[in-house]
Amino acid sequence: MTGLDRQAAHTRIAWLIDRLPWLALLLAVGLALLDPPALESARLKYFDQLQRWQPRTVAGPPVTVVDIDEQSIQRLGQWPWPRSVLSDLVESLSSAGARVIGFDMAFPEADRTSPGRRGEGRSSSQPAPPGPETPPDNDARLAHTLASSRVVLGFALQRLPRSTLPMPVSIAVRGGEEVLRDIPEFGGRLGSLEVLEAAATGLGHFSVLDTEDGIVRSLPLLVRIGDQIAPSLVLEMARVGATRPTLLVEGSAGGGIGHILIDHLALPTSGSGAYWLHYAPMHRSAYIPAWQVLERESPLDIKGRYVLIGSSASLMHDDRKSPLGEAIPGVEVHRQALQQILDGQAVERPTWAQPAELLALVAGCLLAIRLGGRPLTAASGIALAGLPALAFFLSAMAFSRVGHFLDPVTPVGAWTLCALAAALARLYRTERRQRWIRSAFSRYVSPNLVRHLIEHPGALELGGVRRRCSFIFTDLEGYTSLVERTPPREAVALLNGYLDGMIEIAFHHDGTLLRIVGDAVAVMFSAPIEQADHAQRAFDCAIAMDRFAETYRLSQPAAGHRFGRTRIGVHSGEVTVGNFGGSTMLEYAALGNPINEAARLESANKRLGTRICLSGVTLAECHSPLVRPIGRVFLRGRSDALDLFEPVVERDESYAAAFRSLANDLEAARRAFEDLHAARPGDALVAFHHARLRAGDSGIEFRLD
Repeated sequence: MTGLDRQAAHTRIAWLIDRLPWLALLLAVGLALLDPPALESARLKYFDQLQRWQPRTVAGPPVTVVDIDEQSIQRLGQWPWPRSVLSDLVESLSSAGARVIGFDMAFPEADRTSPGRRGEGRSSSQPAPPGPETPPDNDARLAHTLASSRVVLGFALQRLPRSTLPMPVSIAVRGGEEVLRDIPEFGGRLGSLEVLEAAATGLGHFSVLDTEDGIVRSLPLLVRIGDQIAPSLVLEMARVGATRPTLLVEGSAGGGIGHILIDHLALPTSGSGAYWLHYAPMHRSAYIPAWQVLERESPLDIKGRYVLIGSSASLMHDDRKSPLGEAIPGVEVHRQALQQILDGQAVERPTWAQPAELLALVAGCLLAIRLGGRPLTAASGIALAGLPALAFFLSAMAFSRVGHFLDPVTPVGAWTLCALAAALARLYRTERRQRWIRSAFSRYVSPNLVRHLIEHPGALELGGVRRRCSFIFTDLEGYTSLVERTPPREAVALLNGYLDGMIEIAFHHDGTLLRIVGDAVAVMFSAPIEQADHAQRAFDCAIAMDRFAETYRLSQPAAGHRFGRTRIGVHSGEVTVGNFGGSTMLEYAALGNPINEAARLESANKRLGTRICLSGVTLAECHSPLVRPIGRVFLRGRSDALDLFEPVVERDESYAAAFRSLANDLEAARRAFEDLHAARPGDALVAFHHARLRAGDSGIEFRLD
């Protein structure tokens, strides 16, 4: 792969990653609309958790279960019991004032224990014709009891076609048959003997639709069997017990069923007629063993109650699981559903829930993309963490206050996906920018400053900006002659050792290396990172450079080299900094007069005999440096004089007094500098002023050409 191919590949990857958050948004919306099984399972698990946090409380008289339990079977004999026993059970419940009795079981075969049954080849659905001495048939006796009570018989749903019997149920539909289009369809049913069903007040299915995890969260209140509409056992019991025993099915705005009305009760359902269950903890106090009813060992307090006859015996009941985490018998599911219906404690998933959740998903994703694509702050962190918390809180409140199942799982999952995608894209852009910063600035600034630029990219302004900066220019005396008289290998090693030390000092003070031209070094402070103390940094850096340069120079004669002095100029001012050089030769640089003047200060050291020449502009921004004044100097290209100073290691009161006399007492100045020159023949700045005065010059202002 060529360099151009690699560049094109990197560009495509960058393009894709930059759009990753928006691809995540599209994916999230698509998944929300498709609602795959994994997403539905997560939502249902959350709804289960809501019920664990706030289970239902029973408001009205409890629905009672007459339980054919293990003890009842031990006392009354193995199942199935004779229908005469069941007849006695129904009679006892009716006489105790039960409002409606429902059987969570079916009786598809005739009672073989009937004393009037004869032969083995007879159809199981037809009792033997009674003779003159034949005792009453058990099935007939039970049918007679059913006819004199309000009893709903249950039946099981079957997928395969099977002959059905007429079901005495009155269902009115408001909105046309289209309302019932989505209810579950079955081929047939397994019910009870015709004689029993004909005697019953109502019929209802007790089947529970299977789920992946076995948890029963809803019941189908209406199903289609062939061309008939059949209610569930609990719906039929509620209808039979109502003042006006008619079912009215209302459609919803979104299509399908919206509500099922029984008298004053309005049952919200899904479009397919599924009734969401809000479970209360299972209480054994709602269960009465069947043997106690039959043997009447305790008074029955069931007047006006709805009674279900079912079984919790291990060999008879079908195990179910509730969202509360309990293993419950099948009859408990129907008891909970009927109790919920009678108490009017409906829970539902409103038709507007999915559109509202989708809107929240999109809005939250847009916010997550915006926040996730930026560096994390306290405010954005609170928003990113608080938004999901708010969604779950509002969902819990909706469930608690109005019984609405609202799904925060899908929106929060989408928000998380988009936030992660935005963060990934931001990390990629940051890493790409960091690589660029390293490659662009590692040769200009110190590693510490490079790290700062990487950690704080906002501090970097590359498009060009006006900024006040400080500059250092250095030059090595005798560099050309040194190179000419020294073998190349030695000259390169000698100069590299010198430059390494100078650059290390510049980087130590967080200076930016503008350029190296031969032996000359140019350093800038306060760019690219703005530094409030740039003048002090420049001053300290110049002192350290001078100290190193002198040490390096004095160490070279022992190696046989004559290394010159280093001259340093320091100045400050406002310049334009940024990337210059066009697209092919991009270079971070500064433009402006202060740079040229710093270079001229370095050159001024030749005439002055000093090693460091510091401008008063820089000095004014430093904290109590030790310096001595050079004078007010007119530099080439500058119309006004510039105050110049030389750093010193200790205060020089003698020089200060002599310099003050330059301004107002020429004779005193001449005498003072004569004395200083005699006492300090090696003081270059004293020698400079002494020579000026002897040449007839005066004052503290002078020109250096």
